[in-house]
Amino acid sequence: MLDRHKRTVGIDSVFWREWQQYQGCLYRCCLRRMRGNQTEAEDALSMAMLRAREAWRTSSKPIDNVKAWLVRLVNNLCTNLLKKRDRLFSCDVEDELWVSQEEEPDLAA
Repeated sequence: MLDRHKRTVGIDSVFWREWQQYQGCLYRCCLRRMRGNQTEAEDALSMAMLRAREAWRTSSKPIDNVKAWLVRLVNNLCTNLLKKRDRLFSCDVEDELWVSQEEEPDLAA
């Protein structure tokens, strides 16, 4: 049990060193992908960090190009977030259109 804990701590320290090295570049990727919205870029970067850390810990293969791997992870995450946001927005617009058509005022009164 203790040996596993030491290995996890070692993996985490390597991950954090790599993450900090590329964090600025990754934030700029998020900012660009999230169309300049700083709040969404920061949220995306936080989510990417959690996903990358978990993938780093569970990966059975070595990561040859850490920067490329992290940039791809960030880009994929941002793409998924934008798709999800666009789906939610389009559903809201369709619901509003449907409700507004159903609740037209009675002009005969």
